Formats: sequence, C-alpha cells, structure tokens
Amino acid sequence: MKAQEKGKARAAPPRPAVRDLLLEAASAVMSERQSIDVPLTDIAARAEVNVALVSYYFGGKEGLLLALAKRDATMALGELDRLLSLNISPAEKLRRHLSGVIRTFFLRPYLYRLLAALMRDSSEENAREITTFFAEPLARTAKELMEAGIADGTIRPIDPELFYMAALGACEQIFANRSILKFVHGVEELDETLQRRYADVVLEVLMHGYLAPRET
Repeated sequence: MKAQEKGKARAAPPRPAVRDLLLEAASAVMSERQSIDVPLTDIAARAEVNVALVSYYFGGKEGLLLALAKRDATMALGELDRLLSLNISPAEKLRRHLSGVIRTFFLRPYLYRLLAALMRDSSEENAREITTFFAEPLARTAKELMEAGIADGTIRPIDPELFYMAALGACEQIFANRSILKFVHGVEELDETLQRRYADVVLEVLMHGYLAPRET
C-alpha cells in the first residue's frame, strides 16, 4: 500500500491539452524570435506534437494566430475590467491602464503586431472579430476615461481617439525595436528593470501631455 502511494506521489503532472500546448509554443517562439512570422513546424516542434494537429485544432496557421490573439486579449481586457472597478480618478485609471499595456507588451512582445497583422491581412471575418472583440472596446474605454477626465478638469482638452493611438504606439515602441536597443544602446536583454524604467518615462511624457496644469 505504501509503495503504491509512493509511486503516485512521484507521478508526473498531467500533460496540458494539445490545443494549449500549441498556443503556449506559438507565444514562446514568437517572443524569442521577436517576430510573428514563424513556421508552423517550429511551433509544433516546441509543443512536441505533430504539425498536422494545428489544422485539426485551429484549421491552419491563421486560426492558431487568431486563437492566440484572443487568448492574450482576453487576459488584457480582464485586467482592464478590474481597473475600471476601482474608486480612483479617470486620470489615474488611464495612467494605470497605460502602465498595464506596457506590462502586457513586455510579457507578450508580439501581441500588438499580431493584432495589427490579423486586422490588416487576415480574412474579413477574422479582422472584424478582432476589431469587435478587442480593439473597439479598448478604444471606447480609453475615450470614456479621457472624456471623464476632461469633464472633471484633471485632463486637458485633447482628441481622445488620436491621443490613445499615439499612446499605444509609445507603449509598444521599445518592444518592436529590440535591434535598436542591442546595436545602438548595447542592451542585450529587455528585463523587468528596463521595462519599469521605460514605463516611467512613457507615463511621464504622456501625463505631461494630457494632464491639465495645476493651479498655483
């Protein structure tokens, strides 16, 4: 009896489902190579499964990329929902949201480019799904926060839609230009410390651009 219990204690944890393995593998390979253009064979090899299973579970590469984008976007939207429930000012919510966006791009540096590529290059149905599922609610929420801040005087009047487009570009810039970090600034690895420093700089610049000047 004790021998059986000992054997059970040493049993390996259950292997994740193949679908999840492929999603994690795609995320890992794209993060490591700093590119969304990776062969399915490399993704399948990382997941240690037959490449034919990509078609079985996702219908092909575009389906796999769409599923990955939706998975990651769902996590980001969940964080946004929690932020919006806090009893803090619209300006502070916007600041924390932008900090969270930078953190998301640090953890998944391919996400912004993947979403843009899917909306630009995939089928009309998939592009509409990504736009409706992720881009539209994100832009709408940011606009509402900007407008609420303008109304309460903590944010100066500025075009909320164009501001948010500019802010997203700033949030993603360091992750899209790793070669500049390496060959111009001599930075081999973008780690937690650099991510936090970058967030501080971006938020400092953006906040001085969107916060109303305080009365002296």
